[in-house]
Amino acid sequence: MSKNLSYTSPQSHLGLYVALSLIFSIIGLLPFLDVEQQKNLLAEGGLFESLTVYLYIFCLILICVSWSWQKILSKWYFSALIVLFALRELDYDKAHFTHGVLKSRQYFSDLVGLPELLISIAVLIFILTVLAFIILREKNNFINGVIDFRQSQLAVLTSIILVIVTKTIDGMERKFGIDLSPSGERFAIIVEEVGEMGIPIMFAIAIISWRNKNQT
Repeated sequence: MSKNLSYTSPQSHLGLYVALSLIFSIIGLLPFLDVEQQKNLLAEGGLFESLTVYLYIFCLILICVSWSWQKILSKWYFSALIVLFALRELDYDKAHFTHGVLKSRQYFSDLVGLPELLISIAVLIFILTVLAFIILREKNNFINGVIDFRQSQLAVLTSIILVIVTKTIDGMERKFGIDLSPSGERFAIIVEEVGEMGIPIMFAIAIISWRNKNQT
């Protein structure tokens, strides 16, 4: 019983609460800046995109520091996922491909040559393999952790929610035929960019929480 209480005590979730407060505070404060300041902060290669990439690198450093070499190898898919997220943030999925490796047009367009198509398929298979390993090997631990209200699994759950929210907002006008006002469009970009920064923050909390749990 004491073990379960340790998972649900306020102190055991302090990192998650602080991170969520930070994310929501930034989202709430940015609209009060003038338009030019918002554009500079939210632009491609701007502060938030750069911070997001640096945070993914920080997550990889945390894994190297927190895990044994054997564990890093046995759970290689976590490091691979973080690298994939970082490359996605840098738009590598689009920069070197005609339509984008995550776009269905990439695999059916006449504009895509055979070498590029084969590379696209290989990258896509690798991405699907990483996701399959994570789901098959970590599903039960994740579900049990969420049920037990463990910070590490709750942080991962939050990162999944942030992925869904940011991907939904990205191109929302095109996807859903919604006409946003200029202020509404700027706020959507704020939520998207800050939410994307929140994903590696949640990854870092999950890694740190796992480390602290295994040191106690």
